[in-house]
Amino acid sequence: MRHMILALPEMPAPDCVAALLVCICYGELTLGRLKKALTETAKINVMILFIIPGSLTFSQILQISGATSGLLALVGTLNLTSITAMALMMLILLFLGAFMDQVSMALLTLPFFLPIADNLGMNPIWVMVMMLIAMEISLMTPPFGLLLYIMKGVAPPEIRLTQIYAAALPFIGLEMLVLVFLMLFPAIAVWLPQQFR
Repeated sequence: MRHMILALPEMPAPDCVAALLVCICYGELTLGRLKKALTETAKINVMILFIIPGSLTFSQILQISGATSGLLALVGTLNLTSITAMALMMLILLFLGAFMDQVSMALLTLPFFLPIADNLGMNPIWVMVMMLIAMEISLMTPPFGLLLYIMKGVAPPEIRLTQIYAAALPFIGLEMLVLVFLMLFPAIAVWLPQQFR
C-alpha cells in the first residue's frame, strides 16, 4: 500500500439520495429517524477513519522492520505460480471475512498482498477484482456475515438465523464459482477496464 488518498465526497452518494427520496415518498421520514441515520453513519465513518491511519502505520512498520521483504523472500523460495498465490490470498480473505468487517480485512491484508502480487507480476486490476469478490462472499459467510444479520433484522420473527444461513448457501456457491472462473481466466476480469485506458 504505497499510496492512499483519502478523498471526501463532494456530493452525497446516489444510493443515499435514493433511500432518502423513498423514505419521503412513503411518508416514513421523521426528524428522529434522520437523526438516528446520520448518527449511525457518523459512527461508521469515525471507525473507518481510525482504521485507515492504523493500517498505514501497520504498513510502515512492516516496511521498516523488514517483514515485507522477508515475506517476499519466503514467497520466492516457495516458487508459487500466480494462480497458486491468488488461491492462497482468496482462502485467507474468505477465512478472515467470516470474522471481520470488510474495511478492516482489506486494510490488514493489502500491505502483504500487493507486494506479493507485484513480485509475481500479477495484474493489479485482477488482484483487486478478486479481492472485491472474496469480500463480497464474506458478507454472506457464517457466522458473522453482515448481510445475514441484515436479513435476520428484516425477516419475520419466526425465521431463524439457521434458515437464513441455509438460504445463503446457494448464493455463496455461485459466487465461489465466479471466483474460481476469474482465477482461471484472469483476462475476463481485466478486459473491460483495459478498454477505458
